[in-house]
Amino acid sequence: MNRRKLILSGIGGVAAVLAARAGLASPEHGVIRVLRKRLDYLQLDEAGVHRFAKDVIDKQAISSFRLRVLDYAGPLYDDTDLSRDSAIGGPIGHGEDRVVTQYLISSDFFIHGADTNRVVRYLGWFNPLAACGNPFARPVDGITA
Repeated sequence: MNRRKLILSGIGGVAAVLAARAGLASPEHGVIRVLRKRLDYLQLDEAGVHRFAKDVIDKQAISSFRLRVLDYAGPLYDDTDLSRDSAIGGPIGHGEDRVVTQYLISSDFFIHGADTNRVVRYLGWFNPLAACGNPFARPVDGITA
């Protein structure tokens, strides 16, 4: 085998691996990567993380294409600390912030006083327009002094 064939077969192999990785990338795994990267100091309930990822996709809160790209990047995304001031880091950081914020307010993290020593469980998609879930809450009829 001459050198040219060896180089072309190597390039073809790399292209095949990249194409297979692109085909296997999913938006759900992209959400999970964001949560694991940004909330690595918390213990997250695995079943809840997967339910949250499905809810993000169902609600179309973040572009599925962007989430697939994050999953496709894989270890490169996990191990790279992107500056918020860079052209790439700013938009990625904004999307990460949206995912992490939605997860935390949709979980029991703040209900239990933001305790980082306990497992954080996903309760359900937080909707600020829904009524309060507290059964003892009463509507305000009037303000009295």
